[in-house]
Amino acid sequence: MSMRSKILATGALTVLTPIIAATGAMAAPKPFCQNYATAAVIQFNRMQQLNLGCTGFRWHNWHDGHYQWCRRVSEQSARSEARTRARAINGNGAC
Repeated sequence: MSMRSKILATGALTVLTPIIAATGAMAAPKPFCQNYATAAVIQFNRMQQLNLGCTGFRWHNWHDGHYQWCRRVSEQSARSEARTRARAINGNGAC
């Protein structure tokens, strides 16, 4: 690696470190995400019982997948996804 590349890489790391730290701080709390993941699986099962045919990233019964996604996003984003699933189940919105 050339000296210029090292300087650019170090500079990029210096700039990105606070952004990465801030992103981690924005993550939804673990207990919230445990509840979120459990609810998401329940919502998926209910959608299947109703034969709604919803597909896509938000519709699956993989608890750990929902949990890990929740831990990477803000609590507000996770709540929004739960509301979207609820609207679809209640017939008030698209899957």
